[in-house]
Amino acid sequence: MKSTILKNRALHVVAMLVLLVGGLTFASCVSENGEDIEKSPIVGSWISNTTPTYYIVFDEYHQYFITNDINTNVNTEVGTYTFNNNTLTCKVKGTNTTKVYSCSVKGSNLTLTGVTGATGVQQFITYTNTRVRR
Repeated sequence: MKSTILKNRALHVVAMLVLLVGGLTFASCVSENGEDIEKSPIVGSWISNTTPTYYIVFDEYHQYFITNDINTNVNTEVGTYTFNNNTLTCKVKGTNTTKVYSCSVKGSNLTLTGVTGATGVQQFITYTNTRVRR
């Protein structure tokens, strides 16, 4: 009888440990601020429909890199970005410049309309990154 009680108690302890480990594993799948990390629709590589041609990469770490077909071996702009409610805010590295765009992503098309610190409408389509250096 005593051994049955010990076995049941041991099974309860093991079950609780399994639940605890499972809970900790699940909790490690969220970002530092407690929100699930979800891929933004702008993450990826984009090419402009203009001359000169611009190439832009938005990565999952909220960094962006821009180059063009005139300066193929260097990034012409590097910085960090936030993307919320179709508003893209780009902070240019090494400056106090912030550019804000109204952003629309439809399929493989990205449209950026300058709101603050940026002008005009810029059209991009997705492409396989071969030019922008990180």
